[in-house]
Amino acid sequence: MAIVIMDTAMVMATDMVIMARNQSKRRKGKHRRRKKLWRKRILIGILLCLAAGAAASAFIWSEQKEQNSLQVTAGNAHDVGSDYRNILYKGEKYQYNNRVTTILYAGVDSTGKMESSVQYSDKARADTIALVVMDETNQKMTILSINRDTMTKVRRYTLNGNDNGLYTTHIGFAYSYGDGGKVSCENLCEAVSLLLSNVPVKRYVVTNQDSIPYINSLVGGITLVVPNNDLSKLYPELTAGAEVTLTDENVKPFLQNRDTSESFSNEGRMERQKAYVTAYINKLKSMSTKELEKTWDSLDEMNDYLQTSITKNQYLELIKTMRKMDFTEDNFVILQGTDQEGELHDEFYADQEALLDLIVDLFYKKV
Repeated sequence: MAIVIMDTAMVMATDMVIMARNQSKRRKGKHRRRKKLWRKRILIGILLCLAAGAAASAFIWSEQKEQNSLQVTAGNAHDVGSDYRNILYKGEKYQYNNRVTTILYAGVDSTGKMESSVQYSDKARADTIALVVMDETNQKMTILSINRDTMTKVRRYTLNGNDNGLYTTHIGFAYSYGDGGKVSCENLCEAVSLLLSNVPVKRYVVTNQDSIPYINSLVGGITLVVPNNDLSKLYPELTAGAEVTLTDENVKPFLQNRDTSESFSNEGRMERQKAYVTAYINKLKSMSTKELEKTWDSLDEMNDYLQTSITKNQYLELIKTMRKMDFTEDNFVILQGTDQEGELHDEFYADQEALLDLIVDLFYKKV
């Protein structure tokens, strides 16, 4: 707006100067005082236009300053304080286990380079959501798989990034409402934290569809037993019970595809993801420290399709910790609840009693 007004001011000023010159040529015989009057009017006109432009610029600057002061990331919008540290559950006192590390993994339904933008909202949706819980006290690692259709509190933003508060919607949209970068990742972390009664979730790894072949090749491919027949018509090798080594050709459909015409088809996809993640972690655990260090260096190849808050040193420490822990399919937990058909999308409602039991089991110790 300020630019438009400034341009207008310049045009007006230029026109007035031209008019003055023309008038001067035509009226050379007029009195000198009249010339001075015209010059004075021109000067006043220019000053008024410039003043209007400056005022508009000042107004816009102040509005932008106020808007920027309102912009927050999900990381600082949701301050859990210390309320989660000590809880009372079923008449028993529990304390948060400080030797638990959580890492959020999400796969979003986009392709191409992952990057943030100035405009918020209308970003990719998180298709796969899983929380890795590493408990050093009990030498136990659990992966909590969260249905993307889980209905919970999610923070929304305006297109300009102003905080619009919390709304109940599908947890997969938490990434969509952000900037496609750090804010989206933190917003998803916050939504998972809110679902889990404010347990802190800070570290994250987010990838998109183009990352899948890279992830598979990091460990030299994955061999597993196919858990269901969801894909057998299009991919005969992916028949339930068959042992298959996933390649660049079939790893994406194995992890992504589902029949969208069928209600709750995400359940079958989550079952396949469970089989893949279990096999993947056990493959990582079998690798040497030197091989694991190389996997970090190889992540550079998929840098455009990866967003993470984890540093290389943290990654190597986490891998060392993980290798000490047993992990089987029993350690892969799928959130219990009920599916319902919504107006536009399937909806999943977590069983609150089962969820609270799970939270206490994963994150707390009795005192």
